[in-house]
Amino acid sequence: MEIETILIHSCENNPLGAVGTPIFATSTFADAARHGYSYTRTSNPTREALEKTVAAAEGGRYGFAFSSGLAAEDALFACFDKIICANDTYGGTKRLLKTCYSASFCDVSDENALSSALTGTYGALVFAETPANPLMRVTDIGKTAAIAHAHNAYLAIDNTFLTPALQRPLSLGADAVVHSATKYLGGHHDSVAGCVATSGESLAEKLKNIINTKGNGLSPFESFLIKRGMETLALRMKKHCENAEEVFRYLKTRRDIKKIYYAGDPENEGYAVNSSQSSGAGGVISFEIDEEKVPEFIRSLKLIKFAESLGGNASLITHPFTQTHASLSGDEKAACGITKGLLRLSCGTESAVDIINDLERSANC
Repeated sequence: MEIETILIHSCENNPLGAVGTPIFATSTFADAARHGYSYTRTSNPTREALEKTVAAAEGGRYGFAFSSGLAAEDALFACFDKIICANDTYGGTKRLLKTCYSASFCDVSDENALSSALTGTYGALVFAETPANPLMRVTDIGKTAAIAHAHNAYLAIDNTFLTPALQRPLSLGADAVVHSATKYLGGHHDSVAGCVATSGESLAEKLKNIINTKGNGLSPFESFLIKRGMETLALRMKKHCENAEEVFRYLKTRRDIKKIYYAGDPENEGYAVNSSQSSGAGGVISFEIDEEKVPEFIRSLKLIKFAESLGGNASLITHPFTQTHASLSGDEKAACGITKGLLRLSCGTESAVDIINDLERSANC
């Protein structure tokens, strides 16, 4: 089946012929021996429906849903003794790794750097976002997977920015895929969730045990919201991509925009790789302006909301230096290219004309 169909019909074993996924708002189940459910912390039919959909969408055998994107990462990281993480990743991910795990950081797109980081390890996890947040750096998934596997390591890809509607890392050699489902999978700014998909039986057993032991699985109601959101994912991603392309062309005409970071930009260093491993560039564009103009630029916007997060129907603008990557030190921000003049725009599904008209309000800042 094609991705549009998978997102809608991958889990249809609902009771009483229910077309929509029912919400099993119960903490416990009687007669567990008969149907397999005993306690919602361990498993719940609504969460299971979402997990099956995520697995099918990513082309994996197993899916898991957690209480947030960071909870999903935490569960995945807990399965490994050593983690090598890409330098350019979400600030919260770096904070989690530095606080709770044995992790090192390198440019995973640099074959020599990654091989050096993996030397002397066994069964390590390599973790990367592609495109990366917020400078849209692209990682060659197939190449990175080959290097990881040559060192008996695993590769996990954060696919939040492109989703399985545009990119399927498991088919390119990755061993696991992570999502902040709060973003595009849910798509409506009304839920917080995280997901992991894999085809590895051993890894799946570890993740299943972690959900039961830590109690970090997604609630039935949140599972319902993400599952419902995923049914329109392919439609929404098409609109997000179209809007981002039009906004990118507009931003290119602005003299006050010093630099643009967008996976769909032919001048982006990773453009060719992204084009070869995905069917779109997503809906996120980052750009730099003079740092002293940032407050007025943001205040001038009426339609686009100044808020953290991305991937919903409403367009959002974020200041990574003080928001998504605030936990990084000054030196770390500088090394990652996170400047005070950097803004990240998540293009929603509104009319592209209205998004551009709103950005035009800032032209005279």
